[in-house]
Amino acid sequence: MCSADQLRRDALAAYLGTLPDFMLVGQATGGADLVRLAEAQRPDVVLVDGGSRPGERVPALRAFRGRLPGIAVVLAYERLSAAEFAALRDADLAALVPYAHGLGGLLAVLRALPAGGWLTANGAALTARQRDILLLLRSGHHAGEIASLLAISAGTVENHKRRVYAKLGTPPAQRPAPPPAGPGEDPPPPPVGRPVLAVAVGDPGPVLDRVVTTLIVHRLAVVREHGPEAVAQVHWLRSHRGPVVRVLVNPSADQWQAGAALGWTAVMVHDHPIDRRGMAEAVAHGIFGLVPSSEVEQQLVPVLNLVAAGYLVLGPTSTGLFTDALSARPVEAPEAAPSEAAPRRPAPRERGPRFWTRSVLFT
Repeated sequence: MCSADQLRRDALAAYLGTLPDFMLVGQATGGADLVRLAEAQRPDVVLVDGGSRPGERVPALRAFRGRLPGIAVVLAYERLSAAEFAALRDADLAALVPYAHGLGGLLAVLRALPAGGWLTANGAALTARQRDILLLLRSGHHAGEIASLLAISAGTVENHKRRVYAKLGTPPAQRPAPPPAGPGEDPPPPPVGRPVLAVAVGDPGPVLDRVVTTLIVHRLAVVREHGPEAVAQVHWLRSHRGPVVRVLVNPSADQWQAGAALGWTAVMVHDHPIDRRGMAEAVAHGIFGLVPSSEVEQQLVPVLNLVAAGYLVLGPTSTGLFTDALSARPVEAPEAAPSEAAPRRPAPRERGPRFWTRSVLFT
């Protein structure tokens, strides 16, 4: 695996290390290191992180393909232009996988690349356009994404797909079945409910890095965002069918609002103890769970799952502060003395806020 982003590299390495059908043999930060490492280890697949500028990887990828033509190269990217796609296609990659497809999409592509099987995709029977479409299909793109990237209609994509399948005899597998359990092993349990998507919001730092790494290691989908504007513009987050929970890491005033307009509940990870004022602010901004930064690895995932199920999760020292925050009333200005002409009427009884939720005391 090759990535200049240490957080992404370490988190993905930790995640792949939990899967029985993958063996990570090395990590590299750049092209020269990648060539030396691949020559020594001879992996089946090299996973390259293209980030937001995948076109900048083209020279290194071409050099790698020239030295090691028998190793499949899969590039993950944030966004891709038509010009970048053309350059990367000519670098003879096995697949191009967008970040938006998530870990599930990436694993499906990796598992669908048998040793050497990707080399048959550029056969002489296919036209140049059909090879482009086959590359994107093998990378997990649907017809709409292919049409947008190649600037053609979705109907044209479907016509090309039919011709590709007719020439190759079978469509490329995109989501193979998971490997069967070995002797004496129980099959993996079926998923319960809809998957939770976590949106991590906070300033870059070690606490945010630990939050993201912990979520990935536990196989939870996570999006790392840096501010409310970025969250609101990610349209596919709003189409996620499962629960979405914000994870606010030592939030600033601007970051409190990230995703709040979309109605997502939130969990706060904090460095410092929460006092009465901090609890009132958390309640006002829809916080349903509190996790000390020192307990991220142990508490974050169970708290996140409970909050996604509709529970309020508090530590043993936070319940009293939470009750105080719910029953707090605004401070009233001193009243003027009543006049004799207008006798003072008794003030109506003020109602406190009404609040109901299932709650859990987390110890």
